[in-house]
Amino acid sequence: MAEHEQILFACIDNCCYFKLSGELRYTNATGMDDLVERLFHQQMGCNRVVVDLNEASFMDSTYIGLLASLARYCQQQQLPRPTLFSTHTEVNELLFGLCLEQAFDIIQQPTQHAVDMATVSAQHYSDQQQGQMILRAHEALIALNEKNKSAFAPVVDLLKQQLK
Repeated sequence: MAEHEQILFACIDNCCYFKLSGELRYTNATGMDDLVERLFHQQMGCNRVVVDLNEASFMDSTYIGLLASLARYCQQQQLPRPTLFSTHTEVNELLFGLCLEQAFDIIQQPTQHAVDMATVSAQHYSDQQQGQMILRAHEALIALNEKNKSAFAPVVDLLKQQLK
């Protein structure tokens, strides 16, 4: 049985907690994307961001791009760097491979948040909206550094052409 991907979210004392579990792919990223977009536009009164990836077993580049978007949000709002908890070796290799340590404080330790969190449900995206999400996520990855730029620029160019 495949692990069920899940997004949990809570905002407590102006701290936004994200807990992501299972296999995190672009096909199940709409809930997270919607949440990140709402965070950007609605000013949820978030002045710290904590992401718990300890139960994530896999992440694709779109999902990592969504995390990069979160980090960018914190930069734009002049907030402290978001904290990312991750103990899964493969996930960490990916995070460091895509230089997320430049944007997050990555803590490779288990978490014990007894936080009451709400499940974020998937949104119904059209193909166009899904394409826009994947594009935004990869643009956020490119914005992190030059190495990512050379790796993902072709993807971004292709997506832009497809979305016209």
